[in-house]
Amino acid sequence: MSNNIAQSSSSSSVKGNPSQYVKLNVGGSLHYTTIGTLTKGDNMLRAMFSGRMEVLTDTEGWILIDRCGKHFGTILNFLRDGNVPLPEMRTEVSELRAEAKYFCVDELAEACEKSMKDKDANGHDVVPVCRVPLITSQREEQVTFSEYLY
Repeated sequence: MSNNIAQSSSSSSVKGNPSQYVKLNVGGSLHYTTIGTLTKGDNMLRAMFSGRMEVLTDTEGWILIDRCGKHFGTILNFLRDGNVPLPEMRTEVSELRAEAKYFCVDELAEACEKSMKDKDANGHDVVPVCRVPLITSQREEQVTFSEYLY
């Protein structure tokens, strides 16, 4: 399959009106956004869509970006709004930070780093553990479950 993509893709530069829409395929995750959104701030996407870099497109006109698309929507929303809710789990925040760093969206990467430090300090990223008591006598059973029986 990768040979078909390589054979059917072409390279060109993209520069257009800020309200012009473009189709992006980021690691199989499809996004539709404007040149204006992509060129907000000084980042890699601005370089890609201001005509300074060549971009790879497939035969249907989708611009191909060879990254995992899991967090790309969050990056687009950050560019649109200037802020986004960060994921709850530390690993998700770490993944988002890596993508923000790759695309040189420094403000989002810094927000992720701050969130990770806050989670470390406050212990918010604790995975709940289910505990099952080991009951060795009828008395322990009564004490353990008395609050649930009434």
